[in-house]
Amino acid sequence: MIMMAGEKSKILIFGATGYLGKYMVKASVSMGHPTYAFVRPLKPQPYDSPKLQLHREFESMGVTVFQGELDDHEALVAAIKHANIVISVLAIPQHLEQYKIINAIKDAGNVQRFVPSEFGQEVDRVRGLPPFQNVLQNKKKIRRATEEAGICYTYISANSFAAYFVDYLLHPHEKCEELTVYGTGEAKAVLNYEEDVAAYTIKSANDPRAANRVIIYRPPGNIVSHGEIV
Repeated sequence: MIMMAGEKSKILIFGATGYLGKYMVKASVSMGHPTYAFVRPLKPQPYDSPKLQLHREFESMGVTVFQGELDDHEALVAAIKHANIVISVLAIPQHLEQYKIINAIKDAGNVQRFVPSEFGQEVDRVRGLPPFQNVLQNKKKIRRATEEAGICYTYISANSFAAYFVDYLLHPHEKCEELTVYGTGEAKAVLNYEEDVAAYTIKSANDPRAANRVIIYRPPGNIVSHGEIV
């Protein structure tokens, strides 16, 4: 797929209805990219169900939604042929399902950049205890498969999601009188807001300088301890 000068890249997102996927779709649309979402077939459900409402929201934003299964190779290839860039935001249990996306990208032959589902620690530099180490290993497997397939990639290390962990650690909506502080509360972490992670992922996926590179989101102002956010 050859792009004309000034033309916006076309972005296909897997896992678009998931936690981070919603932010990714909105970031792509807000930057003017023709945006596509590959999602599981929608089962019959109430008109006001959150999943159905999200589908309608995507369509109102101009997003083209493809419904299909990751096991359907032909459907994957057909969807991928619409895009220059493929971004996967699949959840942890589905990480190894990305082998199917990689195979479809190879057969489609038009993708200029693939961003696999990572968005956590830089997996080639850290080790963890089970089951976290198993998550890291699966991400490494997808990295190596992407590289062996000769697909141009960008790996995103976003550390921790700020809104998710602030809610988990502080329970701001519950008006708790007491909070649990882990350890001394002095250990530092990098907390990046989900909207920012999505925005910089879209920018990185379109940046020639990020081709075949690891991008680490680590703004100094976002490095905080549990005690500091309390």
